[in-house]
Amino acid sequence: MKEEASNNYLRQIRTILFLGIIILFLFVLKATSEVMIPVAFALFIFAFVNPIMEKLSKLKIPSGLSIVFIMVFVIAIFLILGYLIGILVNLLIAKLPYYAERVKAVDTLLSQYIIDYVDDIPKDFSIIGSLNVDWYSFLMGWLTSISSRVLSLLSDVMIILITLMFLLFERSTFMPKISFALDKEKGQKLSSLLGKINKQISKYLALKTIISLLTGICFYLTALVTGLDFALLWGFLAFVLNYIPTIGSIIATGLTIFMAVIQFTPNWIMIVYVAVLTISIEMVLGNIIDPRIQGVQLNISPLMILISLSFWGYIWGIAGMFLAVPVMSIIQIICLMVPSLKPVAIILSSGKSYVREYKEKESMKKSINRRRAKHKEEQQPQRLDDIILPVDLNNNDNKEKNNGR
Repeated sequence: MKEEASNNYLRQIRTILFLGIIILFLFVLKATSEVMIPVAFALFIFAFVNPIMEKLSKLKIPSGLSIVFIMVFVIAIFLILGYLIGILVNLLIAKLPYYAERVKAVDTLLSQYIIDYVDDIPKDFSIIGSLNVDWYSFLMGWLTSISSRVLSLLSDVMIILITLMFLLFERSTFMPKISFALDKEKGQKLSSLLGKINKQISKYLALKTIISLLTGICFYLTALVTGLDFALLWGFLAFVLNYIPTIGSIIATGLTIFMAVIQFTPNWIMIVYVAVLTISIEMVLGNIIDPRIQGVQLNISPLMILISLSFWGYIWGIAGMFLAVPVMSIIQIICLMVPSLKPVAIILSSGKSYVREYKEKESMKKSINRRRAKHKEEQQPQRLDDIILPVDLNNNDNKEKNNGR
């Protein structure tokens, strides 16, 4: 009894220490977000390009040349993204005064509808005026402040590129160092864990990039077909925001429809046309194709994904929301590899396989119970009421005669 009580006491101490370490670790991540976010992005870019490095090594291409190729490829992507952002920001700043007038016209029209159909509304009612927000000054200030943020963005990009370069250089020596630093069994377990994490994250990022690219192209074509302004902007936003599950798609679709309302009001048919097309794209790509492609690779509960988005959004802001799903996938793999943390991995999973197993077990239990009940009925002796005794006709005749007397 004493040993059992002491073991329980030790388990409680370990649990408290473990939770304390996690809380301290998360506090450090939030406090050092300016440094850790670029490093985290570098790690995920490394996971994305690592399969390319493996293919290049199989083709007997020298490691130095492969690293140069990967770095040029990544720098080219950053330059293209920066160029697109610069074009879009300048276009928005140039067109903002025109769309400010369009917003006022839409506000006047919608406010008049409300005044006509709702009682006790003053004649000078305005939807935007009731919000008490100077959205024009806010948006103009936000757009112009992007240019002042260029230096901080460039410093983050430089940290990402430098970290990525060192990761690529250390790639060939990392596993040998682990094997010498740990014993054979632990080294094999750690290498297996890192291999699974790298494989899972690289596949997720590759497939998510393909789906995001298709979503961006479809939004761009939708804007071109309907005549919606800033077609490149909506395609770019759909591509980028699609990396944020659920919330990103809602934001991209909502902004596109909002732009259609500003541009096409009072032509409601065009607004409905844009809304139907954009929602259909998200429904097909986001709710049908993406889950079927990612379902095999990513076994995480949608509820846990939303919780992860909220949590990492609090820790690292928008950057945390982009990294929420890969981080959740890493946590799930680690929990699967550690026996004491396997219940956490089960809770994080989508649960489809566990539901099937649960249903099979329940049906098996029911069939066993039916067999046992049937066996009991066969073994149980018959009741006296169910036994039919043979009839003695002579005795019955004698009884009837005696009754007659």
